[in-house]
Amino acid sequence: MWEGMTLVPGRTCGDCTVCCIWPAIDKPEIQKDSGAACKHCTTQGCAIYETRFPVCHDYFCAWRAMDMLDDSWRPDRSGVFTYIETEGIGEDFDFSIGIGLMLIGSPLKIVRQKWFQDFVTSGVMNSVPLFLAIPGPTGHNAATTSLNTKEMVDAIARGAEKDALEAAVKVLRGWDFQPQLFHNRGNDVST
Repeated sequence: MWEGMTLVPGRTCGDCTVCCIWPAIDKPEIQKDSGAACKHCTTQGCAIYETRFPVCHDYFCAWRAMDMLDDSWRPDRSGVFTYIETEGIGEDFDFSIGIGLMLIGSPLKIVRQKWFQDFVTSGVMNSVPLFLAIPGPTGHNAATTSLNTKEMVDAIARGAEKDALEAAVKVLRGWDFQPQLFHNRGNDVST
C-alpha cells in the first residue's frame, strides 16, 4: 500500500481472489509465483483471512482504492487486475503513481470494449501514467508497456485507440517472459 492511500468506502473484495493468484510475492514471510493460486485461496476467499500474512493484509488493488473505477471494474468481473504502479514513471508526469492494467481475461476482448478504451483515453489525455500488462506463464514476470506514448496520443486523436490497444497486446504477447527471481525462500504458498 502506498502512503496516504484510503479505500473506497463500502467497497469490499467479496469473493474476488484475483490478488491471491496473479501477483508474485517475494517477502521473508511468504513467497508465491505469479499466476499460481496461494494455497490458502478457496472459492470463497482466503481460508486464513483473519490471520493472513501482513503483505496480504496491507495489499489492495487499485479498484479498492480508486473511486474512478466503478463496481464493474472489480477484477474478477472485468478481467482487468488494476494495481498501483510506482516504478517506471517519468519525471514529465505530474503524478508519482500510475495505474497498471493487467489483462487477466481475454486481452483482445477487453481492449475492444468501449469502457476500457474510454478509460485509457481519459487517462492518457490527462497525463495519468497508465501501464498495460499481460501475465506471463506461471512463475514468470508479466509483460508491461506504457500507454502514455506519442503513438497512443496520435491514435486517440484519430479515433483509433482500439487499433493501438490491439497493437500493444500483440507486442505484449510476443514478449520474452523472464522467470521470476526470488530473494526470499522458506514459505512458498504457491499451488
